[in-house]
Amino acid sequence: MSRFERGLIITPGTDRQLGAYGLFRPAPSQQRVLELPSHTLTVKSADPDLLWVGFDALCGGPLGQADYLTLAGMFPAWVVDGVPPPDVEPAGNTAARTAASAAAAWHRFLDVMDILCDRDIMLVLISRSHLDWDAASRPAVPASPDAAALAGIADRLAVLRRVESDEQLQEEQTSGC
Repeated sequence: MSRFERGLIITPGTDRQLGAYGLFRPAPSQQRVLELPSHTLTVKSADPDLLWVGFDALCGGPLGQADYLTLAGMFPAWVVDGVPPPDVEPAGNTAARTAASAAAAWHRFLDVMDILCDRDIMLVLISRSHLDWDAASRPAVPASPDAAALAGIADRLAVLRRVESDEQLQEEQTSGC
């Protein structure tokens, strides 16, 4: 099994779930600013073995392929938290702008997934909500910001194990999985 395939998708991301896998939310004092080829990136933690970054910081801004490749060369494992559900419909008067921003973020996220998969970097995704890229990529879901990007994300992440509740974690620990 590759390092990428050993990754996890954890929802809702309780401290108990994270602790079971040796993960602990970074303290504010662990925040770092990383210099990348085109921009700086503020991350929650940047230890030699682990990058911990929020989804919005990683995918919601102007970072590009060169930035992601640089990060992939620096960290053998990543935690991305605050991953939004892919089927959230934009609200308010800025819906068109928000939908365009969401589509761009999902495309950047797909770029990140491609790089992490190709470089065999372990990934842990944390979200408060269930993440179903398969359902969101179907054309029948009008809230989908970009069905092709979501389908690509679903394909890459299909190999990751999901931990979706403290109860599931308890069952796995009891059964020895």
